[in-house]
Amino acid sequence: MANATADAYLSMTSRPVRTVAMIAGILLAVASTSAAVLIADTQQAQIDLRFDAQRSGHVMIQARAPQPQGFTPEAVRQIEGLSVASEAGELSIWRESVPVASSPFTSAQSVPLVVASASGLEASGTSPVAGARLDTIDLMPAPNAVVWIGATLARRLGIRDRLQSVWIHGRSFTVAGWLQNDSGFEYINNSVVMSSATGRQHYGNGDLVRLLVKVRPGSASAVGEFAMSTLDPTGQQMLADVTPPDGEVLRANVAADVRRVGIGLGMFVGLVGMVAVANTLSMAVQQRTRELGLRSAMGFSRARIGSLILLESAMAGLVAALMGAALAHLGAYLWSASQGWEIIINPLLAPTVVAAGTFFSVLGGIVPAYRAASVSPLTAMRS
Repeated sequence: MANATADAYLSMTSRPVRTVAMIAGILLAVASTSAAVLIADTQQAQIDLRFDAQRSGHVMIQARAPQPQGFTPEAVRQIEGLSVASEAGELSIWRESVPVASSPFTSAQSVPLVVASASGLEASGTSPVAGARLDTIDLMPAPNAVVWIGATLARRLGIRDRLQSVWIHGRSFTVAGWLQNDSGFEYINNSVVMSSATGRQHYGNGDLVRLLVKVRPGSASAVGEFAMSTLDPTGQQMLADVTPPDGEVLRANVAADVRRVGIGLGMFVGLVGMVAVANTLSMAVQQRTRELGLRSAMGFSRARIGSLILLESAMAGLVAALMGAALAHLGAYLWSASQGWEIIINPLLAPTVVAAGTFFSVLGGIVPAYRAASVSPLTAMRS
């Protein structure tokens, strides 16, 4: 075996141009395959992060039965006490449309009427842009006629001063402040918002009575189950978890598709590399007909001549695979760094592609090895 390996080494080094061409084919194949898999794995991690950012950060519990007294403060405090929850409070669509005007003599605009607590507004990411603080909404005594309006609605109505009145269903309400939301609850920007006491005093039961909980992304399902059992342990309120889905199944499918595309591309390039090795070796066998025939005349068996060609392909494949794996890791690292990503490296990838590169090189050398072993001394002398 040592003599055969030395013979193959001498044969390769005696023809550096052919050897470099053979190595280049498998090197590019291994480098492309490894880089494709590395970048696919890294991209999969980025997809996970992107979807994590989009996973539901809120739980929405909706009552399908009338709630004369609303959600009990004790139950809401229990939900807020969870380690994965921050704020929890009412954010109900009391009426989907109410007529609002800046005076009794101007035309009214139809906008949503929202009943909310301070913690519910905070959970939705709503902030005051003028006027009273959010916590003031919980301090309003009943009865009262005080409302907050969205910043967009304020501009549409031409309201510029705090304590200016708006008219809802022909009834005057004092504007305590303007609200702005840029966190997925933008309808508040074009709504009238009032406290729970005010809403129930003037409009009775609400259309969509809801509790909003701000949670850590990924924990919405567990918090939703806890909230429903805490808010309505007897099931009389007919609560429903209407939290939007966080796209977990979609995330998994997209990530798997990206990785399959990377692996598929790598396998295709690997096949091209194997064909390149086979073609290079076939050409080499044709050019070495005289040499191979001379070896046969010197007593080399067909198995030994075939083994020589296979050893050459294996050695070239091993060298190319090692260089290709190193080049792939460097290229994937530079690409990930340029994108601001942290590269994900599977420790099994490098040995796998080195072994695969060597294997496919040997596989690509089988036909040329068979042809080389079939060269007779008579044919060699005629060439």
